[in-house]
Amino acid sequence: MVCSRPRAGAWKRIDFIAASVASNSRMPSAYARSAHGSHTRTATWSCTWLRYVAVLALVLLATPSLAADPTDGALSASLSGTNVDPTPGPESNLELGELLGRIAENNEENSSDEDVSDSDDNEGSIGIVGAFNGVSSFSPGSSGAALGLDSSSMSLLSLTENSATLLAAASASGQVTAACTIYESGSFKKVFMGGSISMMNTTTVGYVFGVDASGNVDSMLGGVNGPVNALYCDNDTQLVYVGGNFTSTVNGLTSNVATMRSTSTGSLAIYDADGGAWRPLSFRGLDGPVFDFAKVSKHVYAVGEFTSTVDNATHTALNEQPMDLSACTITGGNNAEIQGFSDPHNIICTQDRDSAGNTWLMRDKLPGYYRIDFPFKATPSLLRLMNTLYEGRGTKAIRVEAAPNNQALTMSYLDPETRVEMFCTQSCPLPQDNNWHEFRFVDNADILANITGIIVNIVDWYGMGGGFNKIELYQRDASVHAIDSYNASPCSSQAIRPSSQITGNWKPTTAASYHGSYLTFSVNRNEISSAEAQSATVTLVPFVPESGFYRVYMSIPGCQNTNTCAQRTSAKVIWLMNNKRSVVTTVAQHNLEDEEVPVLSGYVPASSMNFSSAIYVQLANEGDVNPQAASVEVVVDSFRLERITSYTDLNGVIELFEDLNSDLQVDGPLYAPLKEGLPASSAVYAATHGTFNDTNPEDTLFLGGQFFDADKNYYSIACYRDEKITTLANAGVWGDVRALTFIGSSLYAGGSFNGTADFSLVLNNVGEYNTTDQQWYPLVGGTNGVVNNVMPYAPFGSRAVAFTGDFTVVNGSDGTSPVEIGVNNGLAMWDALAGGWTNTPYLEGKPSLVYSDAWNDKRDSVAFAAGNFNASAALKANGAVLLTPSENIQAINMMGFDLQPSDSGNFVVNSGLWYAKNNGTTPMLVVGGQFRTLDGGINVAKLDNGKWKRLITNINGEVLTINNAANLLFVGGVANVTADTSEKEAFTGLKVLDMDRDRVFETPSLKSPDGDSSGVRVNKIAIRADTSMVVVGGNFTLVGGMLSCPYICTLDINDVQWSPLATSTLIDQVTDLLFVRDRLIVAGTFKNGTEPTKYLREFDFGSNAWADIDGADKIPGPVTVLTAASDGHETTDGFYITGVSMKDASPYFYKYDGSTVIAPKFTIDSKSTINGILEVPRSRIPDSVLGTDSSSSPSPLARRDSAPVIPENYVLAISGDLYLPNGQRASNAFFYNNEWAPFLSTVQDNGSPGYISSVFFEIPPTNVYQRHRLSVALVIIIAIAIALGITFLIVLVGLVYIYLRNRREAAATASAASAALAATTAGAGTTKVPLGAATIMGTGAAAGARHMQGDGFRGTAGARETWGNANAVTGEPVSFDNIAPSTGRLNSGPPVGLAGLAAAGRKAAVSSDTYVQQDIDKKANYDDANESLDSIFKSAAAEAEAEAESEARERATSTGSMNSDIAVAGAYAMPTPRHYTSQQHDARDQSESPDHSRTSMYRADSTNPFEQRMALRESQGAFPPAGPFADGDDGVGHIPMPSPRHIHSEHATAAALAAASGGAATGLGAMAAAKDARRRSESASTRNTDAEYSASQSPSSRPSGESSVGGSSAHLPIRDSLKQYPVFYAKFTFSSRETGELGFRAGERVFVIDQSDEIWWMGIVDHGSDQPLEQGVFPATYVSSEPPKSNDWTELM
Repeated sequence: MVCSRPRAGAWKRIDFIAASVASNSRMPSAYARSAHGSHTRTATWSCTWLRYVAVLALVLLATPSLAADPTDGALSASLSGTNVDPTPGPESNLELGELLGRIAENNEENSSDEDVSDSDDNEGSIGIVGAFNGVSSFSPGSSGAALGLDSSSMSLLSLTENSATLLAAASASGQVTAACTIYESGSFKKVFMGGSISMMNTTTVGYVFGVDASGNVDSMLGGVNGPVNALYCDNDTQLVYVGGNFTSTVNGLTSNVATMRSTSTGSLAIYDADGGAWRPLSFRGLDGPVFDFAKVSKHVYAVGEFTSTVDNATHTALNEQPMDLSACTITGGNNAEIQGFSDPHNIICTQDRDSAGNTWLMRDKLPGYYRIDFPFKATPSLLRLMNTLYEGRGTKAIRVEAAPNNQALTMSYLDPETRVEMFCTQSCPLPQDNNWHEFRFVDNADILANITGIIVNIVDWYGMGGGFNKIELYQRDASVHAIDSYNASPCSSQAIRPSSQITGNWKPTTAASYHGSYLTFSVNRNEISSAEAQSATVTLVPFVPESGFYRVYMSIPGCQNTNTCAQRTSAKVIWLMNNKRSVVTTVAQHNLEDEEVPVLSGYVPASSMNFSSAIYVQLANEGDVNPQAASVEVVVDSFRLERITSYTDLNGVIELFEDLNSDLQVDGPLYAPLKEGLPASSAVYAATHGTFNDTNPEDTLFLGGQFFDADKNYYSIACYRDEKITTLANAGVWGDVRALTFIGSSLYAGGSFNGTADFSLVLNNVGEYNTTDQQWYPLVGGTNGVVNNVMPYAPFGSRAVAFTGDFTVVNGSDGTSPVEIGVNNGLAMWDALAGGWTNTPYLEGKPSLVYSDAWNDKRDSVAFAAGNFNASAALKANGAVLLTPSENIQAINMMGFDLQPSDSGNFVVNSGLWYAKNNGTTPMLVVGGQFRTLDGGINVAKLDNGKWKRLITNINGEVLTINNAANLLFVGGVANVTADTSEKEAFTGLKVLDMDRDRVFETPSLKSPDGDSSGVRVNKIAIRADTSMVVVGGNFTLVGGMLSCPYICTLDINDVQWSPLATSTLIDQVTDLLFVRDRLIVAGTFKNGTEPTKYLREFDFGSNAWADIDGADKIPGPVTVLTAASDGHETTDGFYITGVSMKDASPYFYKYDGSTVIAPKFTIDSKSTINGILEVPRSRIPDSVLGTDSSSSPSPLARRDSAPVIPENYVLAISGDLYLPNGQRASNAFFYNNEWAPFLSTVQDNGSPGYISSVFFEIPPTNVYQRHRLSVALVIIIAIAIALGITFLIVLVGLVYIYLRNRREAAATASAASAALAATTAGAGTTKVPLGAATIMGTGAAAGARHMQGDGFRGTAGARETWGNANAVTGEPVSFDNIAPSTGRLNSGPPVGLAGLAAAGRKAAVSSDTYVQQDIDKKANYDDANESLDSIFKSAAAEAEAEAESEARERATSTGSMNSDIAVAGAYAMPTPRHYTSQQHDARDQSESPDHSRTSMYRADSTNPFEQRMALRESQGAFPPAGPFADGDDGVGHIPMPSPRHIHSEHATAAALAAASGGAATGLGAMAAAKDARRRSESASTRNTDAEYSASQSPSSRPSGESSVGGSSAHLPIRDSLKQYPVFYAKFTFSSRETGELGFRAGERVFVIDQSDEIWWMGIVDHGSDQPLEQGVFPATYVSSEPPKSNDWTELM
C-alpha cells in the first residue's frame, strides 16, 4: 500500500512507516478495490490515519529530554555543550562537482522508489543563473543555439524545446504570415512559408517559398502574384495548398499568352512538392481571398471571403481547340516568285524548316498579307506563327485584321525580355528566330463571333522580305460540326479530335446566304413517327479538354436561307453528359435568321480514351408542324460548349477532393460547396477539424469567421457534420473568429470577440470550447487585443497553445486574484493541462508567425517563427532557468513574473540557492544579483508559487554570493552606502536574514581599512559542516570597526561573534572558498616578504594554522573558481582550480590531485571568462550534445605520468562566456576526450551573447550546529501528547487482549460442542466398537478426506482403501435412537448420558493445548503420545461412522430401503443440514412435539452452544457441499444427491458431523449401554418409519425429477464446462455491493474462471439445481484452494 503525498520531506519518512504498518496489517480485501471508484478514497483515508499514527509513534519515541523544563540548569548546560538538536542547512554553494554525482545516484534510486517518485518537480534539477534573457541548447552542427539577430530584416527561425536555429533571413521588406511542413518518410523535408515576402536570403520569391533543413530556398517557380494568407501541406499526397489574395502563379503568367488565363488560380493554387510544379485546378480559382485550410477525411476545405468559382470562358486555355485550316480558303498577297515558296498552303501542317514546299515568302521589298477565310462560323482566340529565316528573310511586324471588314484587331503577346503581357493593334513585333510566337485575340466575343476570317498583314520585314514557316489558328470554345470535315485539323497533335457520324438520310445543305454547310433531314409529315424517321440520328462528339461546367449552344441556320420555314419542326437533342447522366431536350427550329441558342448546361467530364461526352440529334416526334406542310425537316450545323462558372453559392467554403485523378471526374467534379452552406456574404477566416462529442475526429469541420444565421441560432462559429451546419453551445461568440485549433477534445478560438453570443460568458478574444461537455470556458481573463493566430506549439508538448496577435496584455491569475501580464511582443502561451498562461520561447520582437504542425502527426517537435527580431532562444528566461535530470530546459517562474532590470538598466543574476532550513522543510529558491521584482524587491528575491517576490529586505548593492546556515540566510556582495541611506538600510557587503522570524539578523558590519564600508566586497560565504561557523571571504579588513579580519573572517551563528583566523599573508581580497573535508581552501593573493606571490593556501582547523599547498606556486594568476573533485565514486582531497593568468589575462585550468597541483592540457580562447567548472557523469549528458554514444567511455584527461585528471565516465562542464577553439561561442560547454562540445547558449535582449554566472543544485543541506531551547508552551504540548499517546496504547493493548481472549474462548466452546455431539451419537448406538478400532478408522477416513481435497479430485472420488471397513458396504441401516422423532433434536438420554456429555463438555471447555495434553496422558488408549486434537476428532468421526454401518448390517435382512441412507452416510465427509416438515411424520411424532410448524433441525433457544451455532448457520441457507464431486455412472462429475428428509438421514448426518468434529473419548463407553437400550426399545417404531419412508420414495410417489438415492441417478448433474476450472473455497462471507460482483457465504465452492488480476478474480458459484449459476468478480483473498478443516467448519457454523 503506497500513500500519495503532496510534498517531499518529513512525509517521506512518515509514509515509509505508514506503508510498513499497512503492509503488515491484515485488512479485508474490500479495502483494496482497485477496480472501483471507492479505492482512491479508501486508500487516501488509510494513508491519512496511518500518517497520524506514525507521527504519534515518532512523538512517543522521541527523546524524553524534549519534555524537560527548559529552565533546568543542568539541561541548559547540556544544550550549550552538545549538539542536541542539530539544524541542517545546505552545503556551501560552490559549483559542487561531487554533488552532481550524488544527485544522479539519488535520481536512479528515486526512479525505482515508488514513494519518492511523487516528490516535488524540482527535485534533482539544476539551477542556472546569469546575465541572459533567453536560453537554448546547441544541436550538432549548429553555429549557435541562442541567436542575436538583425531586427531590420525578417528572420525565419526553427525552434525546438531546447534550441533555436536561423533558417533564412529576408533582405527586403515583407512578412511571413502562413506556413506548413512537408515530411518524407516521417522526417522533416521542407517548410513552406507565405506572406508578403519577396526576397529570402539571396533568392527572389513571389510571396511563397520553401526552405529545407539546410536553409536552401525553393522559389516554387516564382510563386504567385499576390500576398499569401494560408498554406496547408498534405503529407499524404505531398501537395501544398496555397491561398491568398492573388490571381495567378507567376509561372503561369510568364509562360505564354495561350495558357496564362487558364492557369489563373483566383486566390487558390496547388503546388506539387515532389514534382516541383504547380498542379492545374479543374476550376480556375475563386472570386475572393482564401484565409485558411482544413482537411477532414479525404477532403480539403478552403475557406475565405468568396462566393463563386472563376472558371468561366475568360479563363479557358486558348490552345486546346485547333481549327482545320486545310478546310479554309487560304490566299496570299504579293506571293514570292521563288519556286516552291509562293504557295500560302505551304505553311499549313508543315514539319520541315525553310525549304521549298514548307515555307511561304513574299515578294522582295513589298508588303503583303496572309488571308484565312473560314468555311463555317468560328471565334478565333489564338494565332501562332513561326518566322522564316530563309536567306535572312523574315517578318518583323504584323497587323491582324478581321474579314470581311478589314477591322484591325487588338492582339497581346509576352515580351521576350520581361515576360510581361504586351498589347498591340497596328504593329505587333515578331522576333527573328525559329520559335513559336503566340498572339491572343483581345477583342470582345461579340466582335470575334461575327468575323468570317482573318488577314495577317506583314507591315515590316527582315532582309529582302517577309514570310512564315508555320501557322496555326485556334478557337476558344470546344465545338463540333455535323460536317465531319470541318472538325479539327488533320495535323493536330491531340489524341482525341471532335467527330460526327450520320445514321439515316441526312443531306448536306449549302445556302448562298449562310456561311458554311450543314445537314438536313426531310420526311413526309405522315411519316414522322416511322421507325426510319425516328432512327435518323446525327451523333456529335466534341473534344472537351478539361472537366467542368459547360453551357451547350446549338447553331441553327435561318429557314429563310432555304425558304423552308413552313417545313421546319423541332429537333430532339440528347446530351450524354457522363456515364450516369443524360439530358434530353427539344429545340424548335422555326427561326428565320441564323441563331445560336443555348440548349443544355451542366457538368461535363474531360474527354478521354475511356469516355467522351456525346450529343445526339433526331427528329422530334411531337414537334410543332405546320398543318399546311406536306413534309417536315430538321437541320444540324454545329454545337459549341462554353465554359461557365461552376458554383455561385459557395459562401466562404469550398470542398476539394484529396485525389485529383482525372479518371475520378467522370461522374462529377472534384470540388463542391457544402451540402448545407453558410448564409450569403459569409466571411470564413478559420477552419479546423476535430471531434464533436460522439463523432469521429475525421467527421467534423469547425468554421469560424464573420457570419450568422439568426434562424438556426449560430454566430461567428459553427461546425459542419453529417452534411449539416450545427450550432455550438451558447449560439457561438459575439464578434469575429479569426483562428481555430484543436488540442485533444478542446477547440481553442481566437479573434475579436468579447464573449458568447448569448452574453452569458465573457471571453475577451480567446476561448476554449470543450466538445465533450459542449461548454465554453474562458482562458482566465483573455487578452486586451485581437488574436490573429492560434496554433499548437509542439516544442512544449501536446498541451501548449500559442496565441499571436495585436495584444499587449493577457489577463491571468496568481491563484487568488486577476493579474495583468505584460506581453510586449504579441505572443502568449497557454498550458492546456494546467489551465493557465505559461512561458514562451524567447523572441525579442513581434512575430508575424509562430507555427507548428508536427504535433498532429507526432513526427518532430519543431516550430517555426518569423518576424523582425533582435534575439531569439528556445525559452524565455530572465536570468534564471532550470535544467531537469533529462537535460531539458525549463523556466522557473510563471509567465509575467520575471525578474526585471534594475532601475539603472543593469540585469544579472550572480548566485542562487535552494534554501532549506533542514531536511524536513520544503526548499525555496533564492537568487541574488542586480535586478528588481514586480513587488519592489531589489537585488535579492525568492520564488513563491512561481512568482519572484521581495525577500524580507532589499539589498541596494550587487549581490555576489548566497548561502545559509540553518534558518539564517547570508547574502554577500558589493557594499553600497550613500549619504541618503540610513545605517540600517545600507548594504555593507553582508546581510544576514532570519528566515524563521522574517527579519534582519543584526551582526557587526564589515569595514575597509579607512573605517567605512566603501570598497567592501564579499565574494564567497562558506559553511563549516557540523559546527556553528560561517566563513566569509572578500575585500574587507575590519569587522565592527575594531576587530581586524583582513579579507577573511568567521562568524559563530550562536554567539553572533566574529573571529579572525590565524594571521595570514593575505594582501588582497579572497575570491573563493572551498571546504575539502575539514580543510579550508582559500583563493586570494598571499605575499610573504620576498617569497613569490601565491594565489592559493589552505587553513587547517586542527592545528589552527595556515599551510602551503604543494605546487601552488605554479598557478600563474589569481584564482577565480574552486570546485571539489572526486574519483568517480566519492569526494577526494582533490579540487579543480581556474583563474586568470597575470601574463596575458587568459584563463587557465589546474587540478590539485591530493598531493600536488598539476596542469592538464587545456585549450580555450583568451577572450573567454570561466565562472564555473564541474564534474558531470557522462550518463547525464544527451548523446546529441556530445555527438557520440554515451555508453562508450572517453579517454580521460591524463597527466604526464598517466594518472587520470578526470574520473572515468565523467566529463567537465564549464560555464561562463566561452570562446571555443572551433569558433563557437557558448555559455556552457562539456570538455571531454580533449575536445569541446558546446551545450548551452544564452542571449540578452539587445542581441548580444549572455553568460552563465553560477550553476547550483537542489541538494541535501549541510548540518550545522545551532542552539535551540524549547518554549514552555511547547514542552507542555509535548507532555500532553505523550500522555495521550500512552493512554491510547494502553487502551489499544487492552482491546487486543480482549479480542484474542474472546476468540480463544469461542474456539474452545466450538470444540466442546463438537466433542459433546460426537459422544452423544456414539453412546446411542447398539454396536460397541472398541476405542482403538474407532481411532484407526477415523484416521483412515481423515486421510481419505485429505486425499480428496487435491486438485485431482475435482470431478473424481478419492481412493476408498482407507475406508475398507466391511460395514461401509453392508447396507445395514443406522440407528437413530438419540434423535427425537418429531423435532429432530438430540434426546437428552439417561442421566448417565448427561453425565458423559457434561464430562465431555468440561474437557472441551479448556484450551486446546490442555485438551490435547489430557489425551496424551491416556497412553492406554493411544499409541502416539503426541497425537493432536485433530486426530482425536478424526477418531471420533470414524467411530461414529463404524457404528452407523454396523447398525445398517444388522437391519439389512429385514429391509433394503436403507441402502440409500448408508450411501449417503458414507458419502459425506461433511454434513449438510436438511429441513423436513411435519407431513413426514405420523401422529405419534406430532404428539411428541407441540410445535407442528417447526422445520428446523436445530433450536436457536437451546442451551447447547453447538445447537445455537447450527441454528444460526442454518438460518443463513443450505450448507454448501464440502468435498470434491465423484464421477457418476455416466463418467460426468456430479454433486452427490442428499438423502431424503428422513430421520435416518438426520441420524446419518449427525454421525457424519461427529466424524468431522471429533468427540471426547471419555464418556463414550458409559453412554453405550443407555444408547443400546434406547435403540432396542424404539426399534419397532423405527422399522415402521423406515417402511413409510421406502413407500414414499417409490417411483410412483417420488416427485418429478427426483431420482433414486441408491442408483447412479442419485447424483445431481452440473455444467460440464465448470469441470475445466479450478475450485476454491470461500474463507469468509462476501456480500456483493455493486453490479458485477459475486456474493457467497463462507465455505461455498467457487469455480474461478479468470485470475489475471492480482486483486479481483472472476468466478462462478453453483447454489444448487434449483438455483441459477451466479458469475461475477470477488476479492481473491476471500477464497482458498484448500477446503476448510474440521475446526474451520465448526467456527463457520
